[in-house]
Amino acid sequence: MQLKRIIEFIVFSNLWISLGAVGIALTTFFYTETEVDLLVIMLVFFSTLFGYSLQNISQKEIHNHRSNQILWVQSNNKLIKWIIFISFLISAFLSFYIMHIYLIIFSIPFLGLVFFYRNAFSIKLEIRNIPFFKILIISFCWCWTCCAIPQLVSSRIFNWGITFIILVYVFAITIPFDIRDMSIDKKINTIPQFTGVRAAFFISQLSILCLFFYTLYLSNYLLCFFMIITNLLLIPSLKIKSEFYYLFVLDGLLVIFPIFIL
Repeated sequence: MQLKRIIEFIVFSNLWISLGAVGIALTTFFYTETEVDLLVIMLVFFSTLFGYSLQNISQKEIHNHRSNQILWVQSNNKLIKWIIFISFLISAFLSFYIMHIYLIIFSIPFLGLVFFYRNAFSIKLEIRNIPFFKILIISFCWCWTCCAIPQLVSSRIFNWGITFIILVYVFAITIPFDIRDMSIDKKINTIPQFTGVRAAFFISQLSILCLFFYTLYLSNYLLCFFMIITNLLLIPSLKIKSEFYYLFVLDGLLVIFPIFIL
């Protein structure tokens, strides 16, 4: 039971997904052969922790396939609020300390997407409800925070190859989450809502397959292997609805991503 509580804390408190963001940032550093900047890694970690904690605390309705997470958040409401407060302060400090003013300005729209993604501050404004916008928000926010910022802060050369890989990869592994949330997202035109489950799953698999051939073209065989692993782990998403499959296994792909760059 103690081990289960530890795992629930790591996963439900968003520490795991924040480590996934660190994984993407490390992937970017390794791919571009740039020295790892620990301050950038900290910024990526705490900004992701802030963003996801903010969304969780805004989620009030309990759903069957997310009941454990939502109940955990509700029972640890004060802890989540402290996490939001502290992670925001650290993110803000690191942003002004290591980022040029123009980079901060370019980051403001992404911060706005985070604030108004799930009705966090306004009853009228919930931008995830805009048709097909939900997955684009997630993909571009992840790409900007975990891939673009590490490059723009630490290197004078911007590598479009790894940026493309991260953007498409996050897009692909987000689709199974949209399939899982179809009962929640009835009012949102997500890809599964529009195409149906099997077609959406095919789009997800096809996206990873495209990355497989792209990395094969680049002769990056470790990344090719990683894309095969990803496609295999995505297959159970058609049947499995377990919270830990999505929040630990699929999100865990992001954590181990940099291993396949070394």
